[in-house]
Amino acid sequence: MNRTPLRRISARRLQETSLYQYRWKQFLLAHPYCQVWLAEHGVDEATAVHNLGFIRLDGPSGPAIVVPLSTEIHHQNKRRGADLLDQRFWMAVSRDGHEQIEANKAWARAQGYLLDF
Repeated sequence: MNRTPLRRISARRLQETSLYQYRWKQFLLAHPYCQVWLAEHGVDEATAVHNLGFIRLDGPSGPAIVVPLSTEIHHQNKRRGADLLDQRFWMAVSRDGHEQIEANKAWARAQGYLLDF
């Protein structure tokens, strides 16, 4: 008797994953700078984009700081089921920003970077 092996991932989830990969690339293009860094330093995302990532935190005479680029997507409400594709709960973050969220969950919840559902 021939047996067909069970799929590890459903065909529907494979399709969602493919769509997810496309959308997160588009999301990172639309949000090129780490949203955690911007929020922690009180910098508006539009300002960072306008200045090509160079920010002067100490006024016009202060040194220019380069805002970290976003390289990952952080899911504020985890990435289960339909939430995988829900961009309302996505954040574009750098690796350091993502590690900061994961290492300090209480702080991340207080800042709104992690949500409890």
